[in-house]
Amino acid sequence: MVWPFVVAAALSLLCTPLVRAFARDRGIVAAPKVDRWHQQPTPLLGGVGVWLASVAATLVFSESSLVVMGTASCMFLVGVVDDGMRLRPATKLTAQIIAASILVAFGVNATWTGSLTFDAMLTILWIVGLTNAFNLLDNMDGLCAGIALIALGAYLAAGFGAEPSPSLVVASAMMGALAGFLVYNFKPASIFLGDSGSLFVGFTVGALTVGGYVPDVDSNIVSVIAVPVLILLIPIFDTTLVTVSRKLSGRSASQGGTDHSSHRLVALGFSERGAVLVLYALAAMSGFTAFLVGRYGFDNVNLLIGLVLVVMVLFGVQLARVGVYKDGNLELLRNRSYTPLLIELTYKRRVFEILLDFVLVSMGFYAAYRLRFGLGDPFSEQFPGFINMLPVVIGCTMGSLWMFGAYRGVWRYFGLTDLTVFVRAIVVGLVLAAGVTVMVDGFSVETTTTFIITGLVLLFFLVGARLSVRAVGELGRRREEKLGRPVVIYGAGDAGVMLAKELLNNRDHQCQPVSFLDDDPAMHGRTLLGFTVLGGIERLEEALNSGAAGVVISTDVETARLATLVRICNKQGVPLHRMQVRLEPMKVAPRVTLGSVLDQAEGSTPPTVSPPTTKPRLH
Repeated sequence: MVWPFVVAAALSLLCTPLVRAFARDRGIVAAPKVDRWHQQPTPLLGGVGVWLASVAATLVFSESSLVVMGTASCMFLVGVVDDGMRLRPATKLTAQIIAASILVAFGVNATWTGSLTFDAMLTILWIVGLTNAFNLLDNMDGLCAGIALIALGAYLAAGFGAEPSPSLVVASAMMGALAGFLVYNFKPASIFLGDSGSLFVGFTVGALTVGGYVPDVDSNIVSVIAVPVLILLIPIFDTTLVTVSRKLSGRSASQGGTDHSSHRLVALGFSERGAVLVLYALAAMSGFTAFLVGRYGFDNVNLLIGLVLVVMVLFGVQLARVGVYKDGNLELLRNRSYTPLLIELTYKRRVFEILLDFVLVSMGFYAAYRLRFGLGDPFSEQFPGFINMLPVVIGCTMGSLWMFGAYRGVWRYFGLTDLTVFVRAIVVGLVLAAGVTVMVDGFSVETTTTFIITGLVLLFFLVGARLSVRAVGELGRRREEKLGRPVVIYGAGDAGVMLAKELLNNRDHQCQPVSFLDDDPAMHGRTLLGFTVLGGIERLEEALNSGAAGVVISTDVETARLATLVRICNKQGVPLHRMQVRLEPMKVAPRVTLGSVLDQAEGSTPPTVSPPTTKPRLH
């Protein structure tokens, strides 16, 4: 399977620059638009080189692939016309259904249900769905071609060692064509795939995964379907997210826009290249899982599949909370009466947390049993005991989590205090479960070891899920340009850390901490919340010259140093602020409230920020 890849890659590398020059000369370019992501006019028709390289390499090494290549080429021609004159969505959909029906007529058919009628209908729906999924995925430099390359690589890996077949030849050839094209398409892209490429690639990948070589260790229908679904999990996920979001916001599912997974990652703080690489990594994760299912069977990899699905659910929840529409995506999602369950749960956080923990506790106990007894006969012999103990573990652990207040915290602020809550809850819950088990079945070393492993696994699962959400949120808050002007925090003690968290979490201040200064030599070179303590006050001018646009004092400063700070800030023309904490008595109740107020230091440059007075503010 190497030579089809090599030949197609070479042809793609040679043809793509010629296609790019042709498209630029004929004015076949994608102009920047409000609902598009690119900012420069970029030639289209990149799919011409991919199509030519794929077809040529395939026909050289396998004449038996004429049906797949022929129908896929029809999709390519539809895409070429669409790139030039913009066909209606209904026209493209009709063409896709016709081409998929021709494939089914020539024997390319799924064997998922055992019913020829249902399998034929599912085959057409699968191919058409994947064609549109890749078409929608073509929204950022290198994304569609890269995801298709990874998916085909997983497909070939699953078939490694098998007898050469036309399907494997097609997959190898298309991989080579996409690899050559990515040289010109990865950011910054000098040519786009266009509908000519995305329709051709999506149709071909759909046809391969439904009718080509799909290893099947066991006859479980779930196992058979799991392989193609996992191979193409990212296109399926992105299409579902976009379609649901657009429908709920009153938009057409076929219209363009910056609301895809990649765009939402950028909104969270990732660079464009970083967003694409994140999706590459997720595609590789699901593709590797598909390979394992094909090699070792569903029953031996079901735990890994569950973990992949949990990762994708958490990923989807994070992306679903990103407002991508100017007319208020969040409110639209809340107010629609037909909101799907998953989207609704993202705004009923406690319910979602409990359901997720229920799944994680079940998976954790299963994983512990797998780690304790392994695969094959030892696990099978112990499986009845696992089934009997599972409801006890779930009930005791979930009840303990509730009693210890695990569901009162906020995930994006998950810290050491929350960690101790989970440690205590897991220990108490499993001790109770072990006690019930001992009373019913008696004491055994195997049971004790299993519960110890369960505790470690549950701690990893439950805490890891929350830390992942916090990590993504922290990254987004630190990299979001709209946070405001960069400032240096003077004072790297507890007050400095508290101030940095306030500036990061409260965008009303319109300030972004970039570094610390502190006169304690022991703090120099250390990092707090990921920001470096540059040095003492003597490094202030250097920090301001490096891009900082303001200074905030986090603690009390002696008069001489305050005068130095004021002088340097006035010299550089930047504002100087001071944080003060005040206790103000309430007239309506015999208690006090603690408020954080940022006051301007006397003699400094007047600030430019005037947020509402009801919140902590910069003076």
